Amino acid sequence: MKIIKHICLTLILFHLSSVFLVAFGESWGAMCSTLTILFLVIFYFLEVKSSPNWWMIAIALSYFSISSLQFYGTTRVFLMDFIKYLILIICGYELVKKNSNVELFIYLLIGGLSVGAEALFLTSDFGRYAGFYLNANVAGFICIFGYSLTYSLKSNTLKLIGQFVLTLMGLLTFSRTFIVIWIILNLISLKISMRNIRILGIGVLIFFTLLFIDEIVGLNNPRFDQFVNILTNEEVTIDEVSEDSRSDTWALYYDNIFESPFIGNGYTSFRGESDVAGVHNSYLMIIGEAGIIPFLLFISLIIYFFYWSYRLFNRSPNLIMQTISLSMFLLANHNFFNYYFITFAAMWIHYQINEQRELIINDINN
Repeated sequence: MKIIKHICLTLILFHLSSVFLVAFGESWGAMCSTLTILFLVIFYFLEVKSSPNWWMIAIALSYFSISSLQFYGTTRVFLMDFIKYLILIICGYELVKKNSNVELFIYLLIGGLSVGAEALFLTSDFGRYAGFYLNANVAGFICIFGYSLTYSLKSNTLKLIGQFVLTLMGLLTFSRTFIVIWIILNLISLKISMRNIRILGIGVLIFFTLLFIDEIVGLNNPRFDQFVNILTNEEVTIDEVSEDSRSDTWALYYDNIFESPFIGNGYTSFRGESDVAGVHNSYLMIIGEAGIIPFLLFISLIIYFFYWSYRLFNRSPNLIMQTISLSMFLLANHNFFNYYFITFAAMWIHYQINEQRELIINDINN
Protein backbone atom coordinates (compact mmCIF):
# COMPACT_ATOMS: atom_id res chain seq x y z
CA MET A 1 0.00 0.00 0.00
CA LYS A 2 2.81 2.44 0.80
CA ILE A 3 4.29 1.94 -2.66
CA ILE A 4 0.95 2.68 -4.35
CA LYS A 5 0.42 5.68 -2.08
CA HIS A 6 3.77 7.18 -3.05
CA ILE A 7 3.18 6.46 -6.74
CA CYS A 8 -0.10 8.37 -6.50
CA LEU A 9 1.54 11.28 -4.68
CA THR A 10 4.36 11.40 -7.22
CA LEU A 11 1.99 11.43 -10.18
CA ILE A 12 -0.26 14.10 -8.67
CA LEU A 13 2.11 16.43 -6.83
CA PHE A 14 4.79 16.44 -9.53
CA HIS A 15 2.23 17.11 -12.28
CA LEU A 16 3.74 14.28 -14.33
CA SER A 17 0.92 13.92 -16.86
CA SER A 18 1.62 17.44 -18.15
CA VAL A 19 5.38 16.89 -17.96
CA PHE A 20 5.06 13.76 -20.10
CA LEU A 21 2.70 15.57 -22.48
CA VAL A 22 5.21 18.34 -23.15
CA ALA A 23 8.32 16.17 -23.09
CA PHE A 24 7.15 13.09 -25.02
CA GLY A 25 3.89 13.96 -26.74
CA GLU A 26 0.15 13.62 -26.37
CA SER A 27 0.02 9.82 -26.14
CA TRP A 28 2.50 9.74 -23.25
CA GLY A 29 0.63 12.51 -21.46
CA ALA A 30 -2.68 10.67 -21.84
CA MET A 31 -1.10 7.43 -20.61
CA CYS A 32 0.31 9.16 -17.52
CA SER A 33 -3.06 10.78 -16.80
CA THR A 34 -4.76 7.38 -17.08
CA LEU A 35 -2.17 5.81 -14.79
CA THR A 36 -2.81 8.52 -12.20
CA ILE A 37 -6.51 7.68 -12.13
CA LEU A 38 -5.84 3.93 -12.21
CA PHE A 39 -3.48 4.01 -9.23
CA LEU A 40 -5.93 6.20 -7.29
CA VAL A 41 -8.67 3.60 -7.87
CA ILE A 42 -6.35 0.76 -6.81
CA PHE A 43 -5.34 2.67 -3.67
CA TYR A 44 -8.97 3.40 -2.82
CA PHE A 45 -10.14 -0.20 -3.08
CA LEU A 46 -7.18 -1.57 -1.11
CA GLU A 47 -7.48 1.04 1.64
CA VAL A 48 -9.96 1.13 4.50
CA LYS A 49 -12.59 3.62 3.41
CA SER A 50 -14.17 6.38 5.45
CA SER A 51 -16.56 9.27 4.82
CA PRO A 52 -16.05 11.05 1.48
CA ASN A 53 -15.73 14.79 1.01
CA TRP A 54 -19.37 15.63 0.29
CA TRP A 55 -18.65 19.31 -0.15
CA MET A 56 -16.21 18.68 -3.00
CA ILE A 57 -18.59 16.15 -4.54
CA ALA A 58 -21.41 18.73 -4.50
CA ILE A 59 -19.16 21.34 -6.12
CA ALA A 60 -18.04 18.89 -8.82
CA LEU A 61 -21.54 17.62 -9.62
CA SER A 62 -23.03 21.11 -9.85
CA TYR A 63 -20.12 22.54 -11.86
CA PHE A 64 -19.89 19.75 -14.43
CA SER A 65 -23.64 19.17 -14.81
CA ILE A 66 -24.54 22.83 -15.29
CA SER A 67 -21.53 23.69 -17.46
CA SER A 68 -22.48 20.80 -19.76
CA LEU A 69 -25.73 22.58 -20.74
CA GLN A 70 -23.89 24.95 -23.07
CA PHE A 71 -20.90 22.80 -23.91
CA TYR A 72 -20.54 22.24 -27.66
CA GLY A 73 -17.29 20.35 -27.70
CA THR A 74 -16.63 16.60 -27.84
CA THR A 75 -18.94 14.74 -25.45
CA ARG A 76 -16.39 11.98 -24.87
CA VAL A 77 -13.77 14.50 -23.71
CA PHE A 78 -16.24 16.12 -21.31
CA LEU A 79 -17.34 12.78 -19.84
CA MET A 80 -13.75 11.64 -19.38
CA ASP A 81 -12.86 14.87 -17.57
CA PHE A 82 -15.95 14.54 -15.37
CA ILE A 83 -15.33 10.89 -14.47
CA LYS A 84 -11.63 11.49 -13.78
CA TYR A 85 -12.41 14.40 -11.50
CA LEU A 86 -14.98 12.42 -9.53
CA ILE A 87 -12.41 9.66 -9.08
CA LEU A 88 -9.89 12.25 -7.92
CA ILE A 89 -12.11 13.74 -5.22
CA ILE A 90 -13.45 10.39 -4.01
CA CYS A 91 -10.32 8.25 -4.15
CA GLY A 92 -7.90 11.15 -3.70
CA TYR A 93 -9.58 12.19 -0.47
CA GLU A 94 -8.61 8.84 1.04
CA LEU A 95 -5.06 9.50 -0.16
CA VAL A 96 -5.12 12.89 1.58
CA LYS A 97 -6.06 11.21 4.87
CA LYS A 98 -3.09 8.84 4.78
CA ASN A 99 -0.35 11.46 4.68
CA SER A 100 1.43 13.33 7.43
CA ASN A 101 2.49 16.97 7.28
CA VAL A 102 6.12 15.91 6.92
CA GLU A 103 5.39 13.59 3.99
CA LEU A 104 3.50 16.29 2.11
CA PHE A 105 6.23 18.82 2.92
CA ILE A 106 8.92 16.55 1.43
CA TYR A 107 6.97 16.22 -1.81
CA LEU A 108 6.40 19.96 -2.04
CA LEU A 109 10.08 20.59 -1.27
CA ILE A 110 11.16 18.29 -4.10
CA GLY A 111 8.62 19.92 -6.40
CA GLY A 112 10.05 23.31 -5.48
CA LEU A 113 13.62 22.13 -6.07
CA SER A 114 12.67 21.20 -9.63
CA VAL A 115 12.39 24.95 -10.27
CA GLY A 116 16.00 25.43 -9.22
CA ALA A 117 17.11 22.46 -11.30
CA GLU A 118 15.55 24.02 -14.38
CA ALA A 119 17.19 27.38 -13.64
CA LEU A 120 20.62 25.74 -13.34
CA PHE A 121 20.52 23.18 -16.14
CA LEU A 122 17.85 24.37 -18.58
CA THR A 123 18.40 28.11 -18.60
CA SER A 124 15.93 29.84 -20.90
CA ASP A 125 15.75 33.22 -22.61
CA PHE A 126 12.36 33.74 -20.97
CA GLY A 127 14.01 33.97 -17.56
CA ARG A 128 11.17 32.44 -15.48
CA TYR A 129 11.34 28.87 -14.22
CA ALA A 130 8.66 26.35 -13.35
CA GLY A 131 10.28 22.92 -12.96
CA PHE A 132 7.75 20.09 -13.07
CA TYR A 133 4.85 22.54 -13.25
CA LEU A 134 5.60 24.12 -16.68
CA ASN A 135 3.92 27.38 -15.64
CA ALA A 136 5.91 29.70 -13.36
CA ASN A 137 2.86 30.98 -11.47
CA VAL A 138 1.74 27.42 -10.75
CA ALA A 139 5.23 26.52 -9.53
CA GLY A 140 5.03 29.58 -7.29
CA PHE A 141 1.89 28.12 -5.71
CA ILE A 142 3.67 24.84 -4.94
CA CYS A 143 6.46 26.80 -3.26
CA ILE A 144 4.18 29.04 -1.19
CA PHE A 145 1.90 26.14 -0.18
CA GLY A 146 4.97 24.21 0.98
CA TYR A 147 6.28 27.33 2.72
CA SER A 148 2.98 27.62 4.60
CA LEU A 149 3.25 24.00 5.65
CA THR A 150 6.65 24.59 7.30
CA TYR A 151 4.81 26.26 10.19
CA SER A 152 3.38 22.85 11.13
CA LEU A 153 6.79 21.15 11.35
CA LYS A 154 8.19 20.30 14.77
CA SER A 155 11.82 20.24 13.62
CA ASN A 156 13.24 23.78 13.59
CA THR A 157 16.06 22.65 11.31
CA LEU A 158 13.68 21.20 8.75
CA LYS A 159 11.50 24.31 9.04
CA LEU A 160 14.39 26.71 8.36
CA ILE A 161 15.68 24.62 5.46
CA GLY A 162 12.19 24.51 3.97
CA GLN A 163 11.64 28.24 4.39
CA PHE A 164 14.97 29.11 2.78
CA VAL A 165 14.71 26.66 -0.13
CA LEU A 166 11.04 27.26 -0.95
CA THR A 167 11.45 31.04 -0.74
CA LEU A 168 14.42 30.91 -3.12
CA MET A 169 12.65 28.53 -5.50
CA GLY A 170 9.50 30.65 -5.37
CA LEU A 171 11.44 33.78 -6.24
CA LEU A 172 12.98 31.99 -9.23
CA THR A 173 9.46 31.72 -10.66
CA PHE A 174 9.29 35.54 -10.56
CA SER A 175 5.61 35.23 -9.72
CA ARG A 176 4.16 38.44 -8.31
CA THR A 177 1.42 36.38 -6.65
CA PHE A 178 4.09 34.37 -4.81
CA ILE A 179 5.82 37.51 -3.56
CA VAL A 180 2.60 39.14 -2.31
CA ILE A 181 1.48 35.97 -0.48
CA TRP A 182 4.99 35.45 0.96
CA ILE A 183 4.95 38.94 2.49
CA ILE A 184 1.46 38.39 3.97
CA LEU A 185 2.44 35.04 5.47
CA ASN A 186 5.54 36.48 7.10
CA LEU A 187 3.53 39.28 8.66
CA ILE A 188 1.13 36.66 10.04
CA SER A 189 4.08 34.63 11.36
CA LEU A 190 4.95 37.50 13.71
CA LYS A 191 1.73 36.73 15.61
CA ILE A 192 3.11 33.24 16.25
CA SER A 193 6.41 34.60 17.53
CA MET A 194 8.38 37.81 17.05
CA ARG A 195 11.40 35.59 16.53
CA ASN A 196 10.01 34.87 13.09
CA ILE A 197 11.35 38.27 12.10
CA ARG A 198 14.54 36.31 11.37
CA ILE A 199 12.98 35.50 8.01
CA LEU A 200 13.99 39.02 7.00
CA GLY A 201 17.60 37.92 7.40
CA ILE A 202 16.85 34.86 5.31
CA GLY A 203 15.27 37.18 2.73
CA VAL A 204 18.46 39.23 2.47
CA LEU A 205 20.51 36.04 2.10
CA ILE A 206 18.15 34.80 -0.60
CA PHE A 207 18.42 38.08 -2.51
CA PHE A 208 22.21 37.81 -2.62
CA THR A 209 21.84 34.16 -3.65
CA LEU A 210 19.71 35.32 -6.59
CA LEU A 211 22.38 37.87 -7.52
CA PHE A 212 24.95 35.07 -7.46
CA ILE A 213 22.75 32.82 -9.63
CA ASP A 214 22.23 35.73 -12.02
CA GLU A 215 25.98 36.15 -12.35
CA ILE A 216 26.54 32.41 -12.95
CA VAL A 217 23.70 31.40 -15.28
CA GLY A 218 22.06 34.72 -16.16
CA LEU A 219 18.45 34.87 -15.03
CA ASN A 220 17.58 37.18 -17.93
CA ASN A 221 14.30 38.22 -16.38
CA PRO A 222 12.80 41.73 -16.67
CA ARG A 223 11.00 41.38 -13.32
CA PHE A 224 14.28 40.58 -11.55
CA ASP A 225 15.90 43.59 -13.23
CA GLN A 226 12.98 45.77 -12.05
CA PHE A 227 13.42 44.43 -8.51
CA VAL A 228 17.15 45.20 -8.52
CA ASN A 229 16.48 48.67 -9.95
CA ILE A 230 13.98 49.41 -7.18
CA LEU A 231 16.50 48.39 -4.51
CA THR A 232 19.25 50.46 -6.14
CA ASN A 233 16.96 53.53 -6.57
CA GLU A 234 17.06 53.36 -10.35
CA GLU A 235 14.03 54.49 -12.32
CA VAL A 236 11.23 51.97 -12.88
CA THR A 237 8.01 53.05 -14.60
CA ILE A 238 4.52 52.10 -13.40
CA ASP A 239 3.83 50.54 -16.81
CA GLU A 240 6.75 48.15 -16.36
CA VAL A 241 5.60 47.02 -12.93
CA SER A 242 1.94 46.57 -13.94
CA GLU A 243 2.64 44.87 -17.26
CA ASP A 244 0.48 41.78 -17.92
CA SER A 245 -2.02 42.74 -15.21
CA ARG A 246 -4.54 40.03 -14.30
CA SER A 247 -7.29 42.63 -13.82
CA ASP A 248 -7.13 43.45 -17.52
CA THR A 249 -7.57 39.76 -18.36
CA TRP A 250 -10.53 39.40 -15.99
CA ALA A 251 -12.25 42.38 -17.59
CA LEU A 252 -12.42 40.54 -20.92
CA TYR A 253 -14.95 38.10 -19.41
CA TYR A 254 -17.22 40.28 -17.27
CA ASP A 255 -19.83 40.78 -19.99
CA ASN A 256 -20.10 37.03 -20.56
CA ILE A 257 -20.72 36.45 -16.86
CA PHE A 258 -23.53 39.01 -16.70
CA GLU A 259 -25.12 37.65 -19.89
CA SER A 260 -25.58 34.18 -18.38
CA PRO A 261 -25.28 34.30 -14.58
CA PHE A 262 -27.42 31.24 -13.80
CA ILE A 263 -26.22 28.51 -16.18
CA GLY A 264 -22.95 30.01 -17.33
CA ASN A 265 -21.42 29.88 -20.77
CA GLY A 266 -20.41 26.22 -20.88
CA TYR A 267 -17.52 23.97 -19.91
CA THR A 268 -14.05 25.34 -20.89
CA SER A 269 -15.56 28.57 -22.29
CA PHE A 270 -13.41 30.66 -19.92
CA ARG A 271 -10.14 28.75 -20.51
CA GLY A 272 -9.07 30.88 -23.48
CA GLU A 273 -8.42 30.23 -27.14
CA SER A 274 -5.44 30.65 -29.43
CA ASP A 275 -5.99 34.41 -29.78
CA VAL A 276 -7.63 35.14 -26.40
CA ALA A 277 -6.15 34.55 -22.95
CA GLY A 278 -8.06 32.49 -20.42
CA VAL A 279 -9.73 34.25 -17.50
CA HIS A 280 -6.88 33.36 -15.08
CA ASN A 281 -9.25 33.34 -12.10
CA SER A 282 -10.90 30.18 -10.77
CA TYR A 283 -13.75 32.07 -9.11
CA LEU A 284 -14.65 33.86 -12.34
CA MET A 285 -14.17 30.62 -14.29
CA ILE A 286 -16.68 28.75 -12.12
CA ILE A 287 -19.40 31.39 -12.29
CA GLY A 288 -18.63 32.10 -15.93
CA GLU A 289 -18.79 28.48 -17.07
CA ALA A 290 -21.43 27.04 -14.72
CA GLY A 291 -23.27 29.94 -13.12
CA ILE A 292 -24.13 31.04 -9.63
CA ILE A 293 -24.90 27.69 -7.91
CA PRO A 294 -21.44 26.04 -8.07
CA PHE A 295 -19.90 29.46 -7.50
CA LEU A 296 -21.76 29.91 -4.21
CA LEU A 297 -20.87 26.37 -3.14
CA PHE A 298 -17.21 27.04 -3.90
CA ILE A 299 -17.17 30.42 -2.17
CA SER A 300 -18.87 28.90 0.88
CA LEU A 301 -16.09 26.28 1.03
CA ILE A 302 -13.42 29.00 0.95
CA ILE A 303 -15.27 30.92 3.68
CA TYR A 304 -15.41 27.70 5.72
CA PHE A 305 -11.63 27.36 5.32
CA PHE A 306 -11.03 30.94 6.47
CA TYR A 307 -13.43 30.73 9.41
CA TRP A 308 -12.06 27.52 10.88
CA SER A 309 -8.41 28.07 10.06
CA TYR A 310 -8.69 31.41 11.90
CA ARG A 311 -10.39 29.70 14.85
CA LEU A 312 -7.66 27.04 14.86
CA PHE A 313 -4.75 29.46 14.51
CA ASN A 314 -3.22 28.74 17.92
CA ARG A 315 -3.31 24.98 17.31
CA SER A 316 -2.34 24.93 13.61
CA PRO A 317 -1.17 28.30 12.26
CA ASN A 318 -0.23 26.66 8.96
CA LEU A 319 -3.92 26.21 8.09
CA ILE A 320 -4.71 29.92 7.74
CA MET A 321 -1.49 30.35 5.78
CA GLN A 322 -2.35 27.50 3.43
CA THR A 323 -5.88 28.86 3.04
CA ILE A 324 -4.54 32.30 2.11
CA SER A 325 -2.06 30.70 -0.30
CA LEU A 326 -4.76 28.67 -2.06
CA SER A 327 -7.46 31.35 -2.15
CA MET A 328 -5.12 34.06 -3.46
CA PHE A 329 -3.53 31.76 -6.02
CA LEU A 330 -7.00 30.95 -7.39
CA LEU A 331 -7.43 34.67 -8.10
CA ALA A 332 -4.71 34.32 -10.73
CA ASN A 333 -5.28 30.79 -12.07
CA HIS A 334 -8.23 28.99 -13.69
CA ASN A 335 -7.03 25.37 -13.45
CA PHE A 336 -8.73 24.25 -10.24
CA PHE A 337 -10.55 21.37 -11.96
CA ASN A 338 -7.80 20.12 -14.27
CA TYR A 339 -4.62 20.55 -12.22
CA TYR A 340 -5.12 17.75 -9.72
CA PHE A 341 -2.61 19.00 -7.17
CA ILE A 342 -4.67 22.18 -6.67
CA THR A 343 -7.76 20.17 -5.79
CA PHE A 344 -5.51 17.95 -3.64
CA ALA A 345 -4.38 21.06 -1.75
CA ALA A 346 -8.00 22.11 -1.12
CA MET A 347 -8.92 18.65 0.14
CA TRP A 348 -5.82 18.64 2.37
CA ILE A 349 -6.91 21.88 4.07
CA HIS A 350 -10.46 20.58 4.45
CA TYR A 351 -9.36 17.32 6.04
CA GLN A 352 -6.86 19.00 8.37
CA ILE A 353 -9.53 21.41 9.60
CA ASN A 354 -11.97 18.56 10.21
CA GLU A 355 -9.29 16.60 12.06
CA GLN A 356 -8.46 19.52 14.33
CA ARG A 357 -12.17 20.05 15.05
CA GLU A 358 -12.49 16.39 16.02
CA LEU A 359 -9.53 16.73 18.39
CA ILE A 360 -11.16 19.74 20.06
CA ILE A 361 -14.43 17.82 20.51
CA ASN A 362 -12.55 14.85 22.01
CA ASP A 363 -10.66 17.16 24.39
CA ILE A 364 -13.95 18.69 25.56
CA ASN A 365 -15.58 15.29 26.06
CA ASN A 366 -12.59 13.99 27.99
